[in-house]
Amino acid sequence: MAMTFKLPALILAALIVFVLAEALYFLSKDHGDKDKTRVARALSVRVSLALILFLLLITGAFFGFIHPHGI
Repeated sequence: MAMTFKLPALILAALIVFVLAEALYFLSKDHGDKDKTRVARALSVRVSLALILFLLLITGAFFGFIHPHGI
């Protein structure tokens, strides 16, 4: 797999983990007195990033950047 394909996939995966940690932080620190939508907003960003990563992987498999292996 070419590095030009690996790098965006790794960056998206790292962003997904970061946003998930951010949502966990907001969940533990917000006790209802601040903006109550920060957790939901962070989780919706995470789902959007995961969808983009999924589409990137499907596109890579379609165009031959990813070669599946038989298990």
